[in-house]
Amino acid sequence: MLLIIPSIDIHHGSCRRCIEGAPGMESLYAEYSHHPERLVQLWRRENAKSLHITDFDAMFEHNPDVNNGLISSMIKATDIPIQLLSSFPDIEHCSFWLEQGLYRVIINEVMLTDPAGVKALIKQYTPSRVVAAIRVSSDRVTLPDMECGLDVKETINLAQSLGMNRIMYADTSWEGTLHGPDLAILKNIAQYSSMRITVGGGIGGPEQLWALQELRSFGIDSVVIGRALYENKFPCQEMWRSIEAQLEPDIS
Repeated sequence: MLLIIPSIDIHHGSCRRCIEGAPGMESLYAEYSHHPERLVQLWRRENAKSLHITDFDAMFEHNPDVNNGLISSMIKATDIPIQLLSSFPDIEHCSFWLEQGLYRVIINEVMLTDPAGVKALIKQYTPSRVVAAIRVSSDRVTLPDMECGLDVKETINLAQSLGMNRIMYADTSWEGTLHGPDLAILKNIAQYSSMRITVGGGIGGPEQLWALQELRSFGIDSVVIGRALYENKFPCQEMWRSIEAQLEPDIS
């Protein structure tokens, strides 16, 4: 089965999304969004095996350190692996988080600015803990400080040459849409790369998850899901929301 990885997007110290709960539960879930370290614990109670954090302040506002304390608290709040997508400015930032107990860093621009450093990072921490972020817009890999972007296959080749064995692949055309990722593109990328692939976003419900499951034999083994989980698009979530409504305020 595909590994489902709930996503927590942090911005200005809070989660950008709020779980939709039963009537009367709005304040509880709003509290979780304002305290992402507690949201980590909620997803863990709901049987998440891994979690994904995107640091929006770092990715889109060039402020890689503003959420350091919060991210550290999130790592310490659970016993499951956490991966972090951020605009890591240098290898030292990557090493810092891996030493802090983060399981996996998802990097992009530093592959270009310090390829030797990335190789050394992988040698020290193993390929499973260093992943290439490939976020595509109009068939080009987007990077924070590069207007024209990079060729997708060239970026994959670069990641492989540095010793990576996994990419996280996302496309702005499907992110957050609930319409599902483009399976043909994913299959093509998987066949080209021979790397393990985590799909980023786009899933809107069980049917799309089952369709993606068909590509598992090509190396696609996990998917990061945000909006669909917060909007309770999966049948099992009705049970969790019901239990939480009964237990509140004990879980608050």
